[in-house]
Amino acid sequence: MAEGHGGQPAVFTIPTHRSFSDSLVAGLIARFGADPLALASGRILLPNNRAVRTVTDAFVRASGSGLLLPRLIPVGDPELDDRIGGALDPADDDDPIPPAIDPLERLMLLAEMVRGPGESSAEALRLAQELARTIDALEIEEIEPSRLTDAAADAPDLAHHWQKALERFRAVLDRWPSLLAERGRIDLTDRRNRLLRRTAQRWSERPPSGFTVAAGITTSASAIADLLGGSHECRTDSSWSPA
Repeated sequence: MAEGHGGQPAVFTIPTHRSFSDSLVAGLIARFGADPLALASGRILLPNNRAVRTVTDAFVRASGSGLLLPRLIPVGDPELDDRIGGALDPADDDDPIPPAIDPLERLMLLAEMVRGPGESSAEALRLAQELARTIDALEIEEIEPSRLTDAAADAPDLAHHWQKALERFRAVLDRWPSLLAERGRIDLTDRRNRLLRRTAQRWSERPPSGFTVAAGITTSASAIADLLGGSHECRTDSSWSPA
């Protein structure tokens, strides 16, 4: 997706027989490469860190004598890192978003909370890792954890051990926000959602300079959909088919 006529988003497609990353890069260089600063002033929103590496490699293959690359921002990877904050967090924000809890500290806290009588530390860590992935998935999709236990209540024939596991899961989640608040931290996935929503609002009020391209993003996460402007605003212009 890129800016089309009249400032509206435009949707371009890449034929399936072409390399997605190489075609994307070739199209961007053809459009902006004549002015190195124009290319460097843009940003590409990508689904994950793997896509960032793939597109970076494509730029290296196509660069020849070298290029100043646009900013590559992974907006959809559950395994987020500080690059998304550096890319989307304004330096002069009067209401900064709280920092994310350290991943190791988070895992240790969750392990302590889920450890049952007689369970080993190894088993508690395994359960904590599963719980952390579940929390991330729920936060990315912005689903209330209560919906899981509500679903279990509506399924009385659900196996007893699953009912007990959901009760245990709910008990941990009920305590988790207060533990984070005590430390002045939030989950990394929660921070990503807040960054994306704040960025979407800021871009709608003050569009950033340079171009913005969203490439290969298929997630239904609402925070990302808000940033992209919603598919109902996009108009298909043409196929992205550089020579």
